[in-house]
Amino acid sequence: MASLNSWRAIRLLLPACALLLPAASAEQPAAAKPKFTGAQSCASTSCHGGGTGRNESLIYERKDRHAVAHGILGKGTSQRIAEALGIAGDPGKAAQCNVCHAPMQSVPLERLAKEALADRGVSCESCHAPADNWLRFHTRPDVSFEQMVAAGMRDLNNIYGRANTCVACHLNLDEPIRRAGHPELYFELDRQVHAQPPHYADERPSLGPRQWLTGQATALRELSWKLDAKREESLVPRWKALVWLLRKTDLGKKELPQSEDFAAIKTAADQLARSASQALWTREQLSTLLKESVGGHREFGDAKADKLELRRRAEVLVPAIDRLWRAYKKETNAAAESFESALEKANVTAWEGEDFEPARFASALEKLQVAFATIAK
Repeated sequence: MASLNSWRAIRLLLPACALLLPAASAEQPAAAKPKFTGAQSCASTSCHGGGTGRNESLIYERKDRHAVAHGILGKGTSQRIAEALGIAGDPGKAAQCNVCHAPMQSVPLERLAKEALADRGVSCESCHAPADNWLRFHTRPDVSFEQMVAAGMRDLNNIYGRANTCVACHLNLDEPIRRAGHPELYFELDRQVHAQPPHYADERPSLGPRQWLTGQATALRELSWKLDAKREESLVPRWKALVWLLRKTDLGKKELPQSEDFAAIKTAADQLARSASQALWTREQLSTLLKESVGGHREFGDAKADKLELRRRAEVLVPAIDRLWRAYKKETNAAAESFESALEKANVTAWEGEDFEPARFASALEKLQVAFATIAK
């Protein structure tokens, strides 16, 4: 994993570069850098194509939205965004789009194996790193995971590293692209991981809450970094909402200073992400934070509060409740069904954009509080 500063410096020049190129390789001559072998190199039946019971490649090709990330650049919305940005011709060939929608196109030709296809969207090596040095041995049963990582495979078992790998393209959006009509980006690691069909098994304890808190702390770090470099007023309410949310957690209270200094919060948020990736949660901690989260309806009912700030808080609060609830519940019963029905209503109310009504959201939260009180007795 690149150091925090070098990782940021690389991504400042090319946002998805951190997904693809290890920072340490910048010191190496081009010929020494490992090549990207392409998604097709993972798809043989003897590897991840299903012939040996490992069907990760099939899941990626048939079900994973990353596989079609490049294809959507030819759709109507993408065309309108491209026109607003002054991109002539096919947006699928524009570097400012492909940096996230087809990162392999940002790789120099000398780093691509002859068979590699650069237009395959976000493919295996975008996440797992160039496979040249570990492709031929990483499926052997006598090879340890540590040996694979030493050969250049990115350690995605590390939740902090997992968040760093995903955040660049799932949160950072240049302001001109946003103004051109690109949807806002939100990063919530646990929810987004579960929205994809899993091609791996991860049954570690407290995984959901750890991914949620690590991801939100990483998102705060990124927004702090961006605001520290250049203040963008449109991002400030989102930044404040994340600070507000994370200070509800035990680790957030400990790690985040009572400050609106972007540089200080940036450093503290990174440490929070590291700590969160290792921290185990008890059922009591989940229950306490859920009670606090669903019990905040009064502040959303404050007619004097800033409506935009409340909307941004709602947008981070509902996913938090959702992920904490998934970890908390043991079985579905009448009370659980009532809670989930109320949660769906709160979710719809939180994401009404400019039509967001704090009082309506407060009412939805209050119903959640009543439902959870029945469960937590």
